[in-house]
Order: sequence, then structure tokens, then C-alpha cells
Amino acid sequence: LLIAVVGCSSLSQAQTSDRITTSLYSGEMVQLKGNVHSLAKPEFDLGRADSSRLIEGISLVFHPSSAQQKDLDNFLKQLGDPTSPYYHKYLTPRQFGARFGLSRSDIATASGWLVSQGFSNIKVANNRNQIFFDGTIAQIESAFSVEMHSYLLNGVTHLANSDAPSVPAGLAASVTQVTHLNDFAPKPRAKVKKNLTSYVSGSHFLSPADFATIYDLQPLYSGGFDGTGQKIAVVGQSTVKTTDLNNFRSAAGLSASTVTMTLQGGTATECSGDEGESDLDIEWVGGVAKGAQITFVYAGLNTGDSCTGSRVNSVWDALQYAVDHNVAPFISTSYGFCESGLGAAFAGPNGTLEGWTKQAISQGQTITAASGDAGAADCDTGASGTSGLAVDAPASLPEVTGAGGNEFTGDPAGTVSGTAPNTKAAATQYWGASGTGSDVVSTALSYIPEEAWNDTSADNALSASGGGASIFYSKPNWQVGTGVPSDGKRDVPDLSVTASADHDGYLVCSTDTDATSCATGFRDSSANPGSFTVVGGTSAAAPTVSAILAIVNQYVGSSGLAPLNQTLYTLPGNSPNPFHDVTSGSNIVPCTQNSTGCPKTAPFQYGFSAGAGYDQVTGLGSIDANNFAQVMKKAPTTIAVSPSATNVNLGANVTFTATVTPSTAGGMVNFYNNSSTTALGSGTLSNGTATFSTTNLPLGSNSVTASYGGDSSDRISASAATQVNATTSFTLTPSVTTLTVAQGQTTGPVQIVVTSSAGFVVGSGSSAQTLMPVTYTCAGLPSEANCLFNSSSGSSTGSITTSATNVTLTISTTAPTAKLEKPLDRGPRVF
Repeated sequence: LLIAVVGCSSLSQAQTSDRITTSLYSGEMVQLKGNVHSLAKPEFDLGRADSSRLIEGISLVFHPSSAQQKDLDNFLKQLGDPTSPYYHKYLTPRQFGARFGLSRSDIATASGWLVSQGFSNIKVANNRNQIFFDGTIAQIESAFSVEMHSYLLNGVTHLANSDAPSVPAGLAASVTQVTHLNDFAPKPRAKVKKNLTSYVSGSHFLSPADFATIYDLQPLYSGGFDGTGQKIAVVGQSTVKTTDLNNFRSAAGLSASTVTMTLQGGTATECSGDEGESDLDIEWVGGVAKGAQITFVYAGLNTGDSCTGSRVNSVWDALQYAVDHNVAPFISTSYGFCESGLGAAFAGPNGTLEGWTKQAISQGQTITAASGDAGAADCDTGASGTSGLAVDAPASLPEVTGAGGNEFTGDPAGTVSGTAPNTKAAATQYWGASGTGSDVVSTALSYIPEEAWNDTSADNALSASGGGASIFYSKPNWQVGTGVPSDGKRDVPDLSVTASADHDGYLVCSTDTDATSCATGFRDSSANPGSFTVVGGTSAAAPTVSAILAIVNQYVGSSGLAPLNQTLYTLPGNSPNPFHDVTSGSNIVPCTQNSTGCPKTAPFQYGFSAGAGYDQVTGLGSIDANNFAQVMKKAPTTIAVSPSATNVNLGANVTFTATVTPSTAGGMVNFYNNSSTTALGSGTLSNGTATFSTTNLPLGSNSVTASYGGDSSDRISASAATQVNATTSFTLTPSVTTLTVAQGQTTGPVQIVVTSSAGFVVGSGSSAQTLMPVTYTCAGLPSEANCLFNSSSGSSTGSITTSATNVTLTISTTAPTAKLEKPLDRGPRVF
């Protein structure tokens, strides 16, 4: 198997240099920092684990060499640059491995060392930066100089390494992490609630058709764009019942479809909680992109794993598989964990997780991840934050599109009339009337105004849209725009849709929640009036946003949208508006007094508020799918601006030329100076260029930008700034060069001609006589001397309109007020 895997194209040999240059058998070991899970704490330690336990799917994760990393980062930039010949020219997994992975020789060397340590079942990832193997705990401890312990948390026994593992010195410079050393798997987060039917309670719940109406998908459906021909991967860690999936599509009025189930390691097992999470993800990704081909990649249980969360094989393995096998151009994950809990080796820059996400982008895959459900306190559960501000990974990674949550504000419950089973809910502004004694699958009438999702008070538990600033990642150069914090950090989320289970939740079919779920339509049982299974959380945002993106990709006719994020932040301001800007609400949650990050004085809470433009709760806002598709269909543009000169005399004419790519773009270009929102002027595009001339640049440094307003076929774009420095100098020609002034006397006036290097006729036409203010001062005068300009009033200001202006100067001094005498010498005196 190893020979077959590494014996691939000669392209690899030509582009990839060996990195393992010293023996792996010298005995010198180097410890890998950041490889201990945050929950492996001494207070939970039960002692050494069973040395005979077999751990499957352990892996050595390698990062690209520095040269490869530079090449990769440059390649990813070009993938998103419309002017690059590599724009959207994606790689296959094997092409990625040949260019950015280990050399064939290094793979053979590392694999040979693993075999020598007694490990078996050696496999190499397509990206050639991960080698998998199986081994016992005894073999792990021996090979990596580490102790494996058991830990007891919340009544569940877990496995984890108690200290950081070590690897041979020859591997240390290339290895990021040793995986599968702990079984702290991510937990399902979907928020499930039971509710009575709307025609009984007057409450509203979301079916796929409601979602499509609210987020403007119906025009796309009408045009034949429903995800047909698109592929979406959902990752999870439990098998699901196909009857639940079929019941959901039937209740939603959708045609039957088949979901491809792909088991990644271990044995397929139904795990309570995880199964319900996956039901939500699969049902809703297919409920929105109703014609798409869905592949569910899920992790099974290995020997020693359990469904309680103590599992070595987890959703992370499913995500790695979906990327390394390029399962689909769109990947949805509702699982995550706070960054600090995962650690830098896994979730930090160039760590294991970012290695996968960069590979995904290079292959044209867009990963959408839930931003978390604990508001600004992502590391916490319960009703109060104790660990400080935190965000969720993988949503926090720059390569991942983080999906946050909103909540409807414009849809009060309808008034119900009659008695069951003949009850009816009246129509509201945004919802139609319910049926009488029967369910109406869709009653939403239009987009419903939203605020940031925060049900923490109502639920008496942390329950709000995750968001904030990453502790690992700096601000990407593409994350700019109105509202983006100047914090130097990667901020999340990027987009958002409704996520409240309370107002108004998503309908699902899941026997994991109720054995009679969707027995009759969406009702959990045939008994009247019945109840719905309703869910919320950003677990619902990730799959629905992924589904919208897949439909948009179908509409655009592209092989993929990656890298999506650097496109998203250029879209605000385009027409039609692709986003609903959510400007109210917050993800502020209560915190425990005296805990990390909690204010010293009341109110004891922290988090962020929604506002105009981007915010750390709802991102850029929710998607208007049809408008978003229209804008994405337009050609991306770039614009650059250059001046006729970079150093000019004040008042001189300067011409700015804006160049827009593609050159076929039409319309107007506006020019701005020093971050002003008022344009200096504008120019009309012709063959890709527009010009603007001005004599009004103010004195000093001018930072001029150009903004292209777009047209029916081209998106808007903004340029980087160009600098122009406006200066002036004066030459003084006095009629007298030397003045002698007696103390107490005045001399002058002296005629001085002021000649400037710059013209001072400002403006044009009727404003051509505008005067330029000038201030005159004297320097180097002795004390008690003053200079007066132009008039006896002593005015030292004036104005000039030509390059040569006459000025008069008078110098006056102050007479002495007392005669200076030598003090008398009275001789010594004794007191």
C-alpha cells in the first residue's frame, strides 16, 4: 500500500525537497508543544490508562515546509484574484499533495520509523501531510515518550495524554501534531424544543418553504436553480435513520432523494444527540438545496469509544476525509469547540485544522461552520460565562465561513380562534393564516426583520450567536469594511440566518428526539393536536448557508466559490443588496463575578452588540439569496488609481487615473481623499479607465482612493490609496537687507515682495478669485522687539492671489523703564 501511495507523479519529485535529513534512530527526541487537551487536568486524573488498549487511526500531521507554505499562501491568494491566470483554477487532492506535501523519500522514512515502533496499518493521506497508523497505548507511550492517563469528567471516563508527546529530532521541524491521543470529541449542539402546532398555539415554525420565502430563494427555484447538479457534504459522528430523512422530505412536500452515507473509520453506530444533530443538518441542507446531491460523511466508533463523548474517532476525522477525498465543493459542519480548548497545534495558524482548510480552498471547497451557541463565551456551558471571551473553531479559521444566528422580530403569534380540532390562527403582517384542523406547511409571506439571536434569559442557559475575535489568527487583509473592528484579529461570524428555537424554530423529523417524530406530516403523533419537533442554534445556520451557497454556485455556473470569504467582504454596497443588515440585538451573556474577563463591577456580562455593517454577532448580516446570486453572477472587478505626480506645488493641477479590470466595465468612478465620504470628483469609464483632475488638494499629505460603482454586469470595487504630497515655498525679497533700530524706537516700513513657488488662483470660473490665507512671522528678534506686518494694527495675517505680493514690515522696540546702576558697597554687617 505504501509503495502504491507514494509512487505517484514525477511532478512531486521535481517540486518537493526532502525535509527529513537526519536519522530517526539517534535517540534524540523533541517535545511537541500545544499537544495536550485543555480538559486533561490533574484534578480529573485517574492514573495510567490500560496499556493494551488499541487506538486506531492515530496520525502524524506534517505541515508544509517554509518554502511550500509561502507557495501555498500565494497560490490561495491567486485563486481569489480575478486578475490572476490561476483564478479559480483548483487542484485535485493528489496535485495538492505533490506540490505541498512530503517527498516520497520522507514518507518512506517516516513510515519506516513507525513500523519499527510496532505500529501497523500504515496509510498516507492524499495531501501527503498526514500518515495514519494503529497501535496500543503501550506502543504510543514508548514511541512518543508520553504517558496516557484516564480522566473523569461529569461522570464519563476519558482517555488523554498527560503531557506533550515527543518525536525524533529529525521529524520535529515538520510535525505539527500526533492525533487521536485523546477522546474529547465535540458534542452535538442543536437546541431541541417541543411545541404545539401553529393552528393551536398561533406560534410559527419554519418549514423549508418558509425559509425559502423569508430568504428570497423562491425566484431561484422558479428559474430552475434548486441545487440540482451540486454536491454538498455534511459531516457528523453518528449514523442516521433514512426513515427520518424520508419523512422530513415528505412532510415538507419535497420529492424523495437518496443521501450517500460514507463511514469514516470505526463501526456505524446511532449515538443519541449526535443522531439528532445529523438529522437536522442533512434534512435542512437538502430541504433548502432540494435538488442537490448530499453526502453524509460520519465517524464510527472504534474499539473503546462510546457515544457519551469519550471517543477517539470523531467528527474531525469525518471533516478530514471530506477534504482529503474532495467529497463535495461545499462542506457543512455544525460541530466545533472553543479555540483555546483545542489548542494551537490543532486549531492555530498552520496547525492541523488550518492545514485541512487550506487544502479545501485549493480544491475549490467552501467549508461553512456554526459559530457556536454560547454567545461571546464559547468555552462555557450552563447559565454563566466563567472562562472569558472566546470564539469557536473551525468557524474562527480565516479559510472557513462562520455562520452566526439571528432571531425574528416582526412576527408576533397569530390570534387563534375556535376549539380543537377546528382551531385556526389568524394572519399577521409576515405570516398567512393557518388551516382549520390541519397543518399548512408554509405560511411565511416575506422577509421578516431580524435581530441578533440571544435567548439566554428565556432559556436560563447560554443560548446566543457565537462571535468575537480569534486568539490565534490576525486580521486577514480581506476582512475590511464598515463595522469591521480595528482589533488586528480575525473576527467571526461572517454571515448569519435565523437560529432561535424559540422565535421561530426549524421543523425536523428525528426519532432520536421522539420515537413518534413526524408520524403524521411534521406532527410527532397522530393524536390531535399533536406537537412539532423544533430545533435552533447555529447548528441550523451552517447547513442552510451551505445550501444557499450551493444554489448560488449552480446559478453562477462555477466549479466552486472558494476562496469565498475574500469575496464576501467586497459585496456590501453592490446592487441589488445581497445582505439584510442586522443592526440590533447582541450576544452579550452573563458572567460569574471574579471569573476570567468578567467586569469588576455590575453588570456582570460581556459580549458584542449588532450594528451597522459588519458586527461580531451577525457578521455581514443574513443572505438575500436571490440578490446574492445576482451579485455573484456579475464579474468581479479590481481597480487601481495613480496620480500624474506624487509631489506637487499647492494649487497645481493633479490628474488621477483609475484603471478598472475588466476593461469592459462601464459606469462611474468616484475619487476620495483622506477617508472622506464626500467625493473629490468623479470620472466616466472608457475602455477601462477614468480620469479626474483637481487643483484643490489641501496642503500636506493626501491619500486618494478610487471607487468603482459597478454596473449591470460588474461588481463594485475599491482601490488601495495613492499618496500625493502638496507643498509650497516662499522667497522674500526685501527692499532693505539690514535694519538698525535704537532701543525704544521704531523703524520701517520696509517693502517686501513675497514670491511663491505655487500659483494661488484657487478654483475656476466664478471661484477663481478665492484668496489663500497666509500668516507672516518674524524669527530671531531680540527681547522687547516686535514686528508688524501690513498695517499699524499689527496684523500678521493676510492673503495673496498672485505669485508676487507686496508686504510691509515695521519693527518696534520697547524703551527701558529704569536706569541701571551699580549697587553701593556698604561693607560687611554683623547681626
